[in-house]
Amino acid sequence: MSQPTRQHLRVETVTGTTVVTFVESSLLSEEVIQEVGDQLASLVEDQGNTRLLLNFSNVKFMSSAILGQLIKLNKKVTRANGRLKLCGFAPTLREVFRISQLDRLFEIYDDEQLALDRF
Repeated sequence: MSQPTRQHLRVETVTGTTVVTFVESSLLSEEVIQEVGDQLASLVEDQGNTRLLLNFSNVKFMSSAILGQLIKLNKKVTRANGRLKLCGFAPTLREVFRISQLDRLFEIYDDEQLALDRF
């Protein structure tokens, strides 16, 4: 019998926007990254959430594979005529987005409230 999928995300609605906070401080294992990707996709495909804010304030380490999951999620949100924003990165993680030029693809904010104010 397979293990139940762990919830790696805390999801809440704030003024019409689905705010997703990562529960884990480390997004490194292939299994966790796949589960996170599935849970994020489900928010758009199954639950119809098209205004998403992903809060990374708890995340200290992440694999580059999570970037692929975020790019896929961005495509899903865009196809659904929605908006995806990211916030709360530690300086070292924010630098990863700058170096990979993903800061041009994603709207990235320092904190959750600022991102919510810009929806």
